Amino acid sequence: MGPPHHAATDAIVSAAQPVVLRGKFAYGPTSKDAEDETVALWREEAPCRWREVARAITDGDGRTRFELPAGSLTGPGPHPFRMFLLGDLTSADASVWVVPAGTRAVLFDVDGTLTTDDGELFEDLLGGGAPDMQEGAHEVARRWAELGYLPIFITGRPYFLRSSTARWLVERKFPAGPLYTVDSVVDFAPTEGKVGAFKEAAIRALRDAGVDIAWAYGNASTDVCAYRRAGIAPDHTYIVGTEPRVCDDGAPTRPLPSYVLHLKELGDDLRAP
Repeated sequence: MGPPHHAATDAIVSAAQPVVLRGKFAYGPTSKDAEDETVALWREEAPCRWREVARAITDGDGRTRFELPAGSLTGPGPHPFRMFLLGDLTSADASVWVVPAGTRAVLFDVDGTLTTDDGELFEDLLGGGAPDMQEGAHEVARRWAELGYLPIFITGRPYFLRSSTARWLVERKFPAGPLYTVDSVVDFAPTEGKVGAFKEAAIRALRDAGVDIAWAYGNASTDVCAYRRAGIAPDHTYIVGTEPRVCDDGAPTRPLPSYVLHLKELGDDLRAP
């Protein structure tokens, strides 16, 4: 049916929460689901030392779910996991971060925010090569990490671009952080009811895990509204462009005309929003 397009979801949990990991297994350009297949979950317990921790069967949509009890992981992470489809030993990677309540985080959209244009998504979809990066975007993300904030990447890209997106972030030297993509092909339309709703729900789930999203970056109206409706203050939201943006007659966001200039603003005064 073609090459694998598997994906596993990163997770952020508090020490008191169980660890839930989800995977999606599919093949080829039509994303043919791998149904009723056995998947083994392996955990890297030390560098180059892995151990199988659970098995599950994919459902009719090629999806599987693992739940590990609270307290299974110690330390903040990232804790690497790998899901193996035992039929052919293809795999998907994910990581778990265990965070204390009140962990400060900075949220980043990807297309049009870290990349130069929303159209970079379709270039990736069509195999047109790696997306171009906004100049200085990686340095801004790294600066936030240096200040003690956890970078979180939430994108409207579909699950089957998760691996290429994660690889792009590593190759462009962004700091390590959880990556969230849309779970369903029908939900990655750039509208408030699709991608906007996905991002709003993801942010609310992060807050439930005890994460304090202190700052956020985006570029589209769906970002402006998803962030505001999920409780991120507009004056702590940077939107790519030269003009402030508003949602629901709320307060204006901060414009972001240049990451290079913005980097000069990121001093210790931003430690306490």
